[in-house]
Amino acid sequence: MNYVITCAAGLESILKKEIEIAGYQILSSWPTLVRFKGDFSAIAKMNLRSRVWNKLFLELGQHITSDFNQLFDLVQGIDWKMYVQGNPIIVSAITKQSLLTSTPTIQSITKKSIVKKILDGKEWQLPEDHSKEAIDVLVYIERNMCSILLNTTGESLHKRGYKKATGEAPINEALAAGLLLLSGRKFSEPLYDFFCGSGTIAIEAALLAKNIAPGSFRTFAFQQFKRYDQNLFTTEVISAKSKVMLSKQHTIIASDIDPTMMSIAQENAKHAGVADYIIFETKNISDYMETPELAWTLVSNPPYGLRMNTYDLEKVYHTITELFIKHPKLHGGVITSYEGFLPEDEWWTRKKSMLYNGGERCWFYKKTLLK
Repeated sequence: MNYVITCAAGLESILKKEIEIAGYQILSSWPTLVRFKGDFSAIAKMNLRSRVWNKLFLELGQHITSDFNQLFDLVQGIDWKMYVQGNPIIVSAITKQSLLTSTPTIQSITKKSIVKKILDGKEWQLPEDHSKEAIDVLVYIERNMCSILLNTTGESLHKRGYKKATGEAPINEALAAGLLLLSGRKFSEPLYDFFCGSGTIAIEAALLAKNIAPGSFRTFAFQQFKRYDQNLFTTEVISAKSKVMLSKQHTIIASDIDPTMMSIAQENAKHAGVADYIIFETKNISDYMETPELAWTLVSNPPYGLRMNTYDLEKVYHTITELFIKHPKLHGGVITSYEGFLPEDEWWTRKKSMLYNGGERCWFYKKTLLK
């Protein structure tokens, strides 16, 4: 079986590693998309365990499609009764450099073909139970190659389910996990986030260190598929739980100047089951200037000035730079779109790939240790 996965721009390399570690074969990749080959159990396994994906799609059919009749026939060749049991059906479409350019018509033809297949050629409208979650179908056409994709995830995987509240400018969970992996952090080293906000980076760090499956807190679209074997999901849940490493000790410190945000971060950590593994401190970054030498990994999401204008950004980023200079064994990185942060120190490198946080183009600045 073939699958297509989406991710945020800049996280494709991590996405590929996740697929390879799981033992699956990568077939092709594009910016924000990776296609791979796997068995049916991959649906449950990768939805549960992926840290940087957005959505996992099952490829139900693929063929060169140059007219709407071919599109209709391609969709007709799929056994939709395997997946639909009265659910509303939502069809979306993406077309690039192809003869079929009208996305509304592509959506309409696809929906009509699905309904006709389910009703065995009868022409009346398919009854839909709107109390059930919708079946989400994506028609992806590029250079006339058409793929019919079924969303097995539901809402994006970055929505883990543990966040009960956020601040004004939260970082999403998948991006937070991606930054931790890009930072090169070793689990034996303490991790620090000095702008923790609602606690996302610290919580993702704890889930990663403890090997807790990030999908453990939510449900998925595939669980409602008519002929999906629920035993496959149960098996993967048991397997994921058996790999959790709660006995190992890790130091994760999260701080913020705002006591209200610290309360929110602690509540979110409780919902994620990792509150006991994170030290929360109400502090300003400048409070750490005079502490003993920090030999830590730092991963943080400072304010950018786009949505949070109350900060003296120049002072904030000067303090960040000074903290790294004062503590030469402190390494890791920060994500920001603030153009005033242009460290020229030989320790710093800027990732060439762009990252997006809440729709804002950012850079991940990473500091490495000199050997």
